[in-house]
Formats: sequence, C-alpha cells, structure tokens
Amino acid sequence: MQSGLFTELETKIESLIEEVELLRLEVSELRQAKQGLEEGRSQTEQGLQRLLGKFERLQESENL
Repeated sequence: MQSGLFTELETKIESLIEEVELLRLEVSELRQAKQGLEEGRSQTEQGLQRLLGKFERLQESENL
C-alpha cells in the first residue's frame, strides 16, 4: 500500500518538476519578447521625436 502511495507521489513530483521547467522556459521567452518590445517602442519614440523636431524646425522657418 505504501509503495503505491510513494510511486504516486513520485509521479506527481516529477510532473510538477516538468511543469516548473516548462514555466521557466516560458518566462524566459516572455522576458525576451518583452525586451524586444521595449526596444521597438524605444526606436519608435526616437523616430517620433525626430519627426517632431523636423516639424518644429519647419514651423519655425515658416514663422521667420
């Protein structure tokens, strides 16, 4: 009887370990995706700032 319980417990523990490993991989992938999105956002913001600067210079030259 106890042997069956230990076997069942061992099976559940192994299953949980596998699940934790999969979750760690997923977390790693999500962190990489987040970093990529943050870099993309930063590049987009820089591009928008450059465009705004051009519009401001254009507006200033029209006001002269």
